[in-house]
Amino acid sequence: MHIENVVVGTPIVPAEVMLAADHNDWETNEKDKTLFTEERSLAAILKQLGFVPSISEVRRNKPQYAITLDHLDYLEIKWGKKRLFVLVGE
Repeated sequence: MHIENVVVGTPIVPAEVMLAADHNDWETNEKDKTLFTEERSLAAILKQLGFVPSISEVRRNKPQYAITLDHLDYLEIKWGKKRLFVLVGE
């Protein structure tokens, strides 16, 4: 199973509400495809998930993704044909 969603920290809105259509969708589909992490570097998260072989690859090819996720946010990241939805909490 590949990861499609990342929850960083503790979001102010439950991940289930942001990432799934309803509770059933969360339990059967989205929960297994979601990574919960405290890592705040988007480049490090992309490397951890296997989107890129190294953090320097992010800096070189998509410097807009070489950021630290410090503020509450919801992002859609696209790398090649892969998509990643990132929910950033406190």
